[in-house]
Amino acid sequence: MAWLALLTFAVISLGVAAFVATLVASLEPQPEYPTVMTDTIRVIGGLIAVSAGVFGAILLGFAVSSYLGW
Repeated sequence: MAWLALLTFAVISLGVAAFVATLVASLEPQPEYPTVMTDTIRVIGGLIAVSAGVFGAILLGFAVSSYLGW
């Protein structure tokens, strides 16, 4: 049953990646802030989304290998 914890965290991590990617994609520049702030937030959000996706994929791989007994 150790694979269940890994699978749970993998699904949560992939969900966070999708959520952050959606937030970053719908980000619009605000007139009271300079455009460099919007670009910086897009880069930071993109990095968070990519890192959460990679972490979720790694955990998913560990969960599958643990379930199959490899």
